[in-house]
Amino acid sequence: MQFCRCLAGYCLSSLSNAISLRAAIVTITVLTLPASISQIASAQQTSAASATLGPTSQSPPAGTLINAANASVYSRFLPPAADVGLGHGMTFRVVPTKRLDWSGGFTAETEQYSGQVRLDNDDFITNYIAGMPFPMVSATDPKAAVKIAYNWHMGPFMPDDFSLQPWGSFAYSTSDSSNSLVPDDENSYVCNHFTFLRFAHRTEVDPRPTLGANEDGAEWKSRCEGWAGGPTLSPNPNARTVVVRYADPRKRDVSYANVGEGRRFEVLAPPDEQCRSCHQPFWAYALPKTENYSYRLLGTATMLACLTADREPAGIAQRGKDLSFSEEPFQLRNAYILEMTPKSDQKLRTIVYIDTEAYVWIGAEFFAGNEKTAAAFPFWRTHPSGLGGYLFDLAGEFYVPLAQLASSHIPLVHGSAAPKLFFRSLAPAHGGFSQQINTGTLSEELFDPYTFYRQ
Repeated sequence: MQFCRCLAGYCLSSLSNAISLRAAIVTITVLTLPASISQIASAQQTSAASATLGPTSQSPPAGTLINAANASVYSRFLPPAADVGLGHGMTFRVVPTKRLDWSGGFTAETEQYSGQVRLDNDDFITNYIAGMPFPMVSATDPKAAVKIAYNWHMGPFMPDDFSLQPWGSFAYSTSDSSNSLVPDDENSYVCNHFTFLRFAHRTEVDPRPTLGANEDGAEWKSRCEGWAGGPTLSPNPNARTVVVRYADPRKRDVSYANVGEGRRFEVLAPPDEQCRSCHQPFWAYALPKTENYSYRLLGTATMLACLTADREPAGIAQRGKDLSFSEEPFQLRNAYILEMTPKSDQKLRTIVYIDTEAYVWIGAEFFAGNEKTAAAFPFWRTHPSGLGGYLFDLAGEFYVPLAQLASSHIPLVHGSAAPKLFFRSLAPAHGGFSQQINTGTLSEELFDPYTFYRQ
């Protein structure tokens, strides 16, 4: 049986990388620094709503509906892959840019601990406890790129725990010229039940900032119960995996697997470089290990992003038995353009667009060498935190494996027929879907891989 290491959480170093096609809108911006730590949230908002977000003759005003008919007019503001989605029935409804304050818990931890955080001689983080590691970043700082990367990976969207049923990379395609969507279950990578528990850097759920004694120094642990199948593995409802991310920047992730056949128990080897579609679920909350990459700050860009999705799952609407792309709210945001290159493979790079205020990713381009292999943008949803400010849920994603469009069984064809589309989403638009975040109900024992023997 072939085991999918990606959904075990161990394919993240195989992220392909990108050379941005947005050179025309790249500018280096010096951020205004707050006078004190209590002004962090305000300064972040000021930076995010600076001149790059001011109304111009080219930017789409609030109330604009962007679709296939006018997408070219606003192309410089569209996230990666948006042209493909808009061309197949997706609609962007432009809404006013909204201030999104960090949650009260995250802000309090930032104020308490950020002053002690440093980078060591290897640019690895030290003395980090919780909150935003580097709340004051200047684009002229030679270490700005790695600081932004740590802010992204430890940012205010990170939950202390979550549970999703199901969790995966769900494949869809267009069926005809009407742009109706068809689930492609054969090409979906699906975990029946995925759970995640943060052991360190906690900001929302007591105990904070550390869960228990945490003797093994875990940053977080994740668990998958049951594989529903995919292109490279057979369905196995008894399969279980646990992934451990260590807080030590020099200690690599470890995955344990009991795939259900003879109750085998394995520590998985480092991943290969072949899985680029099934790794996408881990861009939600369990991001790649920061220290496995080198970073460059290429500049900033103003782009449309969905941070307040109308529904969950977002991006695809189901009307009866029919599926089609939905209309979702997008607002103009200021984004860092960050290039991340795996230290293990210099040919693979990613360009990721990170919101300068909320530090969520709002777009990504993936390349292998000079070939653009995929592009993606997420649909985020916000809701008020009980401690003030906002929390973030990933409500969906539009991920287009561009290379597969030319080589898969669902090619992008041109001619009299409408082009077919093959894409992936993190949230299924058909069937049931449940996402629970920061409940405080997940136990440490659930993530002990040695319980595989006893269950």
